[in-house]
Amino acid sequence: MLGATGLTAATGALVAYGRQGGGVSTLSEGLTVWGIGLVGFVGGGIALGGNGARQERAVYAAGIGAVAGSLLWLGIESTLEASDGARKVAATLMGAAAGALAGGVYGALSYEEGGSGAPTSLLSVHIPF
Repeated sequence: MLGATGLTAATGALVAYGRQGGGVSTLSEGLTVWGIGLVGFVGGGIALGGNGARQERAVYAAGIGAVAGSLLWLGIESTLEASDGARKVAATLMGAAAGALAGGVYGALSYEEGGSGAPTSLLSVHIPF
């Protein structure tokens, strides 16, 4: 699952790079951007290998984030008048990449050793009265 989510994140990163910069001019430029995205994402997942439960939680959360992000960004792009098929595919891939990254980070940070498996809060705000 880490590999599949990594491929999705790398492809989404390449699409975002191409859209931001007006395209990719050479194959080597495209492979460099895609490779950095893949190595960065998969490397982050592998780095959690010392804690298998945290790694598993992060990988599954990244997968869920990829699905949620792709659906969200596709939905948003579909509401725009200038949207066409290519823009919808690009939005779906970029949403999947963003969702995978956000989900993976959340999954890793919200893991609690010996916890119930329920998500924990990443931010706690206390307002004194």
